[in-house]
Amino acid sequence: MDDSSLRFRTIAIFGMIALPMGMLGLPIAIYLAPLYSGHYGISLGIVGGALIGTRLLDVVTDPLVGIISDKWRPAIGRRRVWLIIGTLTLMAGVFLLFRPVENPNAVYFVFAVSLAYFGLTTLRLPYIAWAGELSFDYDTRTRITSTMQFFTTVGLLASTLIPAAMAWQAESEVSSLEVMRAISLVFLILLPITSAIVFFTVPEPEVPPVQTKFNMLGSVKLLASNRPFVILSVVILISNLGEAFRQSTTVFFARDVVGHENIGQVYFFYFVVGLIMIPFWAWLGKRIEKHRAYAAALFILAVTNAAMVALSYGQTLQFMLLFILKGTCFGGIILLPYAMIADTVDIDTAESQDRQQGLFYSVEAMIQKLGFALGAGSPLIILGWIGYNADGESSQGPLQALSLIYSMVPAVLALIASLLIWNYSLTAARHKELRKIIDEKARAQAE
Repeated sequence: MDDSSLRFRTIAIFGMIALPMGMLGLPIAIYLAPLYSGHYGISLGIVGGALIGTRLLDVVTDPLVGIISDKWRPAIGRRRVWLIIGTLTLMAGVFLLFRPVENPNAVYFVFAVSLAYFGLTTLRLPYIAWAGELSFDYDTRTRITSTMQFFTTVGLLASTLIPAAMAWQAESEVSSLEVMRAISLVFLILLPITSAIVFFTVPEPEVPPVQTKFNMLGSVKLLASNRPFVILSVVILISNLGEAFRQSTTVFFARDVVGHENIGQVYFFYFVVGLIMIPFWAWLGKRIEKHRAYAAALFILAVTNAAMVALSYGQTLQFMLLFILKGTCFGGIILLPYAMIADTVDIDTAESQDRQQGLFYSVEAMIQKLGFALGAGSPLIILGWIGYNADGESSQGPLQALSLIYSMVPAVLALIASLLIWNYSLTAARHKELRKIIDEKARAQAE
């Protein structure tokens, strides 16, 4: 599909699947530990260790799915077929994880979270690889990823509105179990509908012949020699590690350090601001280059995270304002790296004329999940070691440790990531040169 035929309607339809997928991030990040630890009594150490262990399995599953989606060429489409596989697998995983049996044990939790993560892999990876192939234009790719991020943020907003509406209707605080069940119901309705619409309406670009058989050592060398991809991967790992540190302890910090009980309300305004700012980050990426805009977003994240350490009990307004300020950079941190990864694939394409979007995005997903796994599990394990009470803590020592984990660790990591990406080498001018080489080689092969 060439860029002239890629209308906004196609981009918008394609981006719809990101809405239900976007609904999963918030409840998994902030409600999973309170549900399985606070409600069902599984220790924080086990929950944190299970989150790390299950995500480490993605070291195997992510590259496997990415490679298969690159090399397997079924008649219905090498990316489209995964809409069926991924949708069914993810729905099963979410049902088990969000709507657990009575008194689930640690084995149940590990199985449910593993199935949900694997389902997300089988749906998300081929979908993102498909997005990278919809257009080969430097700026159009940003438009595609910004549209996907728009729907992702709408999904995140929905996941904040659902518990807020439940609390308003009940006129009291609702449990994590009730929230997870309600969110899962909406998700289980929306995902098959949006997947079906994309399956039947969005055409796949023409697929080039398989250039080479898969070779693990060759793939590792290919990725390692792609310097922009390596730098971007390191930045994504560091920034996701920091964000996961913050996210997995948000409920505890808001409740016990600041005294803000309605975290759903805070996240609602956070994502509203993030949604409003998505066009700005797409514009800024075009104006000053994607990597510079990405660095700016990470710097804002670092400053706002660091400011959280000064908050004390009762400063709920200050907490909300800092949280909303942090929301302004949310879109930039998510959409810009995806567009930049698509550009790094063209370095390989310029040499081999192959399109291995699945391989590149699978490694990116593996790195991203590794960052989230370590970041989500590590603070819970640390809090468990120091005796933090997940049902509510008032002792000064554990609360000070929680404040440092929530604010300063993410702040330092975001600052490091911002500095690393500032002088990124794959600029718009360099990408234009790559596309010229790719087009020339394609014409030579056609002749």
